[in-house]
Amino acid sequence: MTHKKVWESLLLYGTRIVQPVEVHLDAPRPSGYVAFQDRYEDAQDIDVSGYPDYVYFEFRDLPNKKKENLPGVFTGHLSLIFVSESMRDLLMGFELGRTRFHEVELREYDQETPYPGRRWFFMHILENRKTLVPDQSIGLRPVETKGLAWRSIPEGKNKLAVDPSSACDLDFRMDRSIRSRVFFSDRLKIAIKD
Repeated sequence: MTHKKVWESLLLYGTRIVQPVEVHLDAPRPSGYVAFQDRYEDAQDIDVSGYPDYVYFEFRDLPNKKKENLPGVFTGHLSLIFVSESMRDLLMGFELGRTRFHEVELREYDQETPYPGRRWFFMHILENRKTLVPDQSIGLRPVETKGLAWRSIPEGKNKLAVDPSSACDLDFRMDRSIRSRVFFSDRLKIAIKD
């Protein structure tokens, strides 16, 4: 039996990629924002008209160095994923299934002034494949929150076992039965690292 390498990442909840960027939705706060985040985290389809109108820097006095050095992939308010144009172009060369990208303007704190430089895209992951094999994984504990079934132990001494057969056609996906993880193929990992 041939084993394909599958990698997992804390992309949706990793604190190292969180940036001080707020989102503007055409929805009432906080209920509309919470409803949007719930649908986004559950990989549910959302009409493009409901996507963020724009994003903006959360703090008035944010140093220019911080603004100029946003990573190619980051999460902002509501744990939404944003990617640079070059990262979007790289990802689009792989099999992402129904995952979509939508361009959003990055603005200054005043929410009026466009921030010059790179183009940014909201990334909506729409592939949710159940591939986790809990009885072969190490360091999981059961939970029953928002449809999630498993959470890894916080100490980080976990090894997740997955059955890639139901997602072998994809290079990037979520499995909503485990909190905060995305899974991606070895070839995608190599391309991102390069």
